[in-house]
Amino acid sequence: MVQVAEQLENMLNEKQTALLNKYRHLIQRGFRGAYVHGIDAKGRMIIPAPFRQSLGEKFYICMTPDHKAIAVYPKHEWELRLCTLLELAEKDMRMERVINQFMKYTYEDCECDPQGRVLLPQKLRSRFLPEAKDVEISGAGTHIRVMRNEDAQAEEEAFNQEIPDVLAFEAEIAGRKGE
Repeated sequence: MVQVAEQLENMLNEKQTALLNKYRHLIQRGFRGAYVHGIDAKGRMIIPAPFRQSLGEKFYICMTPDHKAIAVYPKHEWELRLCTLLELAEKDMRMERVINQFMKYTYEDCECDPQGRVLLPQKLRSRFLPEAKDVEISGAGTHIRVMRNEDAQAEEEAFNQEIPDVLAFEAEIAGRKGE
């Protein structure tokens, strides 16, 4: 399998190789896919098996960058996110408020139990998962995103309304010059 991938990579043109090299670090890390699981009465949910290894034994639970859902970050990705915010705070002190909010909703040293479940902190559940029975657990690149299944479905419907033809949208952006 590795040989086939290497052979295919050798067949790429210079532009394709440059594109792969530019984004390889993002391709190789990250979370992909979406799963729907229940959340139990104690506030525990299953971390899907494909995500567990990349997450590591201890991880962070906080809010997503847009502050609209719960995020589960591996330690190194959470640290990079915080460093990004700290860099922005050096440019604009108002970012301190964002950092304070981010830290207020951050819980460290979280871990799965032997069944692969994690207890979601009450403060995060109250804010992002009120009365949730099912949650969508989806890959968001650097982190796992957790939201009420109903909210995830509404978000998907909004996406389909905003961008009904993805290929046409891609072509439109690709055709722009120098923006």
